[in-house]
Amino acid sequence: MKITKLSWSGLMVESGNTRIYIDPLQHVGDLFAFVGAPKHPIFPVPLPLDEQIDVLITHIHADHYDQGLLKETFAAKCTIYGPEPVVAAARNVLLRANLVHRFETFYLGGLSITPVPAVDWVGEDQVSYVISDGHHTIFHGGDTNWHGYWWTFAEKFGPFQAAFLPVNGVKGFLPGQQIKSEISGTMDPLQAVTASRILRSQVLVPIHYGLFDSPPGYSEYPQVEAVLDQEAKKQQVVIKFMQDGEYLELNTP
Repeated sequence: MKITKLSWSGLMVESGNTRIYIDPLQHVGDLFAFVGAPKHPIFPVPLPLDEQIDVLITHIHADHYDQGLLKETFAAKCTIYGPEPVVAAARNVLLRANLVHRFETFYLGGLSITPVPAVDWVGEDQVSYVISDGHHTIFHGGDTNWHGYWWTFAEKFGPFQAAFLPVNGVKGFLPGQQIKSEISGTMDPLQAVTASRILRSQVLVPIHYGLFDSPPGYSEYPQVEAVLDQEAKKQQVVIKFMQDGEYLELNTP
């Protein structure tokens, strides 16, 4: 299994002749009013040569569901998988979309995909994904907040070879909201490291950080990487920081 890190929370997962995308992000102009301009260029999503493009989406927010990319670039080749709001939005622009159900496994080529529960910071319908090629199992957490399912995931699917978890511990508020919470809307470094340890993951790969920071509406946890390092040492968790475009290869025994 080969996993390429895309911008923000995006991944491209390849195993044999199978390639899938998770939360690929290319168009960010519509996000500026909320999260600000990106702090570095967006990595170009590698375009597939296949006739069919399979895309897993964790939830409807525009930094995870990039409708411009899906509609204009992937276009007719694309089939989207996600929770109900994602499916409704995709079908509204004439994209193929399949509804996923928590703990119901489906298969794309040589990969098994299991959507599992996640918690969105404002209550949107969201899932995480457990992905296996029969030899290796990885976890993709979208931008989930902390929750109590980690032990269930570890029991049902663990151990994991890699956990791709959000770490930016964002605080802020969505446009139109009157009440700002001082509780982070995504996992912070301590929570991500702890989740990775509970999942018994061989490595934690931090995602969903470092690209956007626009106080007061969207404020990233300060010194994210330094705090991750500190917490990882305390909990004896291995961290792999990946640059956009870098890949992690899990070799079959």
